[in-house]
Amino acid sequence: MRVLIGLAVLLFLIPKIALLCLRAWWGEQKIAIYSQGVLGRGMSELSVRRVMVANKPLSDFDKWIHYVKGNFDLVGPKAIEVGRLQGLSERDRQRFQVAPGIVTPYKAKQAAGIAHVSEREIAVEFVKNDSRLKRVGLLVVWGLQWLVGVDKLKLLTSDQFTLFGVKISNVTMQQAVEQIMSKIAKYTEQGDEQKVESATFAFVNADCVNQYYRNDGYRHILNNFSSVFADGVGVKIAAQISELALRENVNGTDMFPLLCEQLNKTNKRVFLLGAKKEVIDKVANKLAKEYPNIVIADYVDGYSYKDEQLALRQRINRAKANILFVAMGAPRQEFWMEANRFCLDVPAIIGVGGLFDFYSETVSRAPEWLRELSLEWVWRLAVQPLDKGKRYLVGNPLFLARVLLNRRAQRQQHTEMEVS
Repeated sequence: MRVLIGLAVLLFLIPKIALLCLRAWWGEQKIAIYSQGVLGRGMSELSVRRVMVANKPLSDFDKWIHYVKGNFDLVGPKAIEVGRLQGLSERDRQRFQVAPGIVTPYKAKQAAGIAHVSEREIAVEFVKNDSRLKRVGLLVVWGLQWLVGVDKLKLLTSDQFTLFGVKISNVTMQQAVEQIMSKIAKYTEQGDEQKVESATFAFVNADCVNQYYRNDGYRHILNNFSSVFADGVGVKIAAQISELALRENVNGTDMFPLLCEQLNKTNKRVFLLGAKKEVIDKVANKLAKEYPNIVIADYVDGYSYKDEQLALRQRINRAKANILFVAMGAPRQEFWMEANRFCLDVPAIIGVGGLFDFYSETVSRAPEWLRELSLEWVWRLAVQPLDKGKRYLVGNPLFLARVLLNRRAQRQQHTEMEVS
């Protein structure tokens, strides 16, 4: 099977490369073959050749020759250059237990906007959980991404963009975590007489956009926040329609463990607010086990203080937390954060929606391959059809229609301005 697949691809690639080289030769462009030494399974050294035209890579045809020989697999970690071996830790060297891949797990995650950790971390995780099913899943994900051309779109990149009147930060997950930790550090450095107001953070997905589209108050509150992060494939599509590249899918569920790692390193104090009592209890217990250096200053469910907001604020302030996670669902949590942030002595407040349900495993999260295909919403619809039916079956088409109509109006306005 390996030989058949490899030869079939090579029979397709070689004529294509020959034609492109002929065109380059006719255009008097420089053609060269570049060789690179990489490490294979067991740290064996391999030489991989690449066709270069005008100093730009044309094809990695040699990887397919190595695949036929058994030196590469269809799916596996990225091939590491020989010179980078000295910089790898013993943990990182676990990647050499398997052959490098033509399709890499990092590339699949990157195309989906969920490569929130380094290529090294993703490679080690792949080796630890390697299975035939995982490899097939990644291959299917890569094939579908290739068919829709997610890596071929020519888009602009901006640090911020506006979607129906709300300014959205276009950052990576790591940058978002750094923003929050920076706000905590800055707040802590201030003296009591110089205290700045709490930094507030929110995530917006297609459903949030539908809600603030017709709610001026919600839109105004979001624009008052320190940062609003882009969550989900809907916002990504909206950005692409406006010819903008979304750096990553920055959602609360993926951010939480990464943020907790930083909080754990610095012994920070957290306050958890929201969800049902049995859920918040599970979250607090799990958090204490997984991140022992985090101090759980206090936690309260979303119902006990419903009619006692003053008492709730006093309880939060007594806890002296560095960060407050609010899980009340959008937009209720954002309205609550805006109404209370000036009365709270907390450096950072984050609205996290249904995060506690996922973290406590009360609600199951979509399998990784579905997330890599940007189809997590399909899983949520299947798991919670009554709760999420209207949101996804009605809300998603409505969101896309609004985005397309808005883009059409912008183009018409631009054309009219050019004519005038």
